Amino acid sequence: SFGVNSFTTKSSSSYQSATTPCYRRAAQTTLYFSNPVDDDNRNTIPSNIDDIDEKDDDTNGIDRSVSLLERARIISYRIAMSASALSLCVLAVDDIGFLEGTGANIDQLVEQSSNALPILAGGTLSLCPVPRNKIFEVGTTSLGLAAIGSGFVSNVGDIQQVIGSIPWSLSILALMTVSIREIYYFGVEYKQECIITLLTLALMFDHNNHVPFTFPLCALGMSILAAGKLFEPCEEDLVPSNSEFLAK
Repeated sequence: SFGVNSFTTKSSSSYQSATTPCYRRAAQTTLYFSNPVDDDNRNTIPSNIDDIDEKDDDTNGIDRSVSLLERARIISYRIAMSASALSLCVLAVDDIGFLEGTGANIDQLVEQSSNALPILAGGTLSLCPVPRNKIFEVGTTSLGLAAIGSGFVSNVGDIQQVIGSIPWSLSILALMTVSIREIYYFGVEYKQECIITLLTLALMFDHNNHVPFTFPLCALGMSILAAGKLFEPCEEDLVPSNSEFLAK
């Protein structure tokens, strides 16, 4: 009996002495996580996961500062898009004969708009921000510069007969790429006008033999798209956001 009690007492004291450091370490760990401190910066590390998520949203979300160069590019992109829409509107007015019987002669304006559209459409595509992927960047830039170059070359009388409708076709491809880009960045729900432009542009590759009323519908879709860009924050054109700014 005496031996058993002595063994029990020694075992209990040994157990307590063995577990005391564990309790102390557990207490220190609890205190550390309750108010952790960064030894380098002496700043309290947030213990609330929601706070960390909010900070991540601020740094990784679309609400970020836009540099002066990025802002200039986005504004130039929107101006070029508006100019392209204006050219399409002139061509649409001529296509449906809206001014027939009024005595107004816009043949020269129509010719200038037709010659300028490859330059404007190519400039729009070259200026629009695209995902940071070399394939996308090289592809859109190459198509945009090709449309711009063909537009300038087509203004030379002798070369215009050689290249034929190539500048016009390149301008159609450029505007279709811009429409696809807008749908990808902002979502088809908020860019339904791009569906109109895509469907009509696909029927406008042949300038002289196109489906009736494609010019007015395409001009309408591009005009709505260009007007809507006036109300979008610049940072929305840098990161695909599915138009999250409308929900704020």
